This record gives sequence, C-alpha cells and structure tokens, in this order.
Amino acid sequence: MGEKYAEAGQSVPPVLQTVEAIPEDKVVLLQRSDSLLLQTRAKWQIPNELRPERHPAALKAAVELARGIFPDAILRSITATYNCVGMVVASRRTWVDPADLVRILRDDGYRKLNGPEEGDIGDVVIYHDENGMPCHVGLVVRKNILLAGGQEDLLTVLSKWGADGEYIHGASRVPIYLGAPAEYWTDRRTL
Repeated sequence: MGEKYAEAGQSVPPVLQTVEAIPEDKVVLLQRSDSLLLQTRAKWQIPNELRPERHPAALKAAVELARGIFPDAILRSITATYNCVGMVVASRRTWVDPADLVRILRDDGYRKLNGPEEGDIGDVVIYHDENGMPCHVGLVVRKNILLAGGQEDLLTVLSKWGADGEYIHGASRVPIYLGAPAEYWTDRRTL
C-alpha cells in the first residue's frame, strides 16, 4: 500500500502506516451485532442477517397452510431464525442471501453436476426463479427409484421454506415462490 504513495511522491499517512505494520494473523475483523462472523473455506466473509423468531401463532398458521397445500411434505422443524441458505451453509444459524450461494459453494469446494440423475444424498439442489436466478436451496436426503408412470421425483430434498418450516419433499414440490430445481452441486470427493 505504501508503494502507491511513494510512486506519487507522497508520504504514507500515519493511519495507513499503522495498518501496514499489523501482522495479518493479528488483524481482528469488526463484527456487526446483527450478523455472524461467517466465512467460506476461501476466507470470503459471507454476508448474513440474524433474525428474531416469529410469534408461535404465525408459525402454527404457516404449518397449517403448508399442510393444506402440500400434504405430502413432512415437517422437520419450524423456525424463522434462518432461511434455506442458512440451513445449508451456516448450520441453521442465520439468513444468507441466495444470490451469494454459488460463490459460497465454489469457495467451499463444491462442483456442479450435470443434472438430477448425478445427484445423491448430501448433495445440494439450487432452485431458480422465473429470471433464472438462484432463489432457494435444499439438501438431497434420498434418491428414489423411478417406476414407469410414477409421480415421484428422482430426488427427495430437505429445504427451509422462507421464514417457515423445514420440509422433506419431492425436489419439484415446493411453493411457487421458491422457484424450480435447476442446478445440482456436490462436495463428494473420490479417489
């Protein structure tokens, strides 16, 4: 940083001299009180937001609504303190913007698969909105055997539906606002 000032014939401001003198392993990141210190394996700071729990009556109403529209979906847990991306990449601790999902997966060593047929338990399904942008994500919990004429999805997924519950469901059976399955990612390693 000081080289830039020297090239311009200027002296380095004292504040910058102090910053340059601090060893990298001693730098402390300032943390916002409404987010967690959360990084990818590549050390990128993941923007996130801590949100309060919703009123129990609102959570109960959300469960009843989902049960009425998606009777085959199995409720795993109900909370508003994290979203689908937070479930997948932040251990159910915070909200993370779906727009950051692909960068997080890449930084964490995931690779994109060619389609659902390559997906397996533990892999990630990214859902896109009508503009082709990531808007939702889930984890594969089962790979199904498809029978001719059957209505079942190839993959069964666990995902968090907005500020509502975590549901186990067929990959394509989500509320319309969560988009449609579009990308499949894995962190599986082989020899």
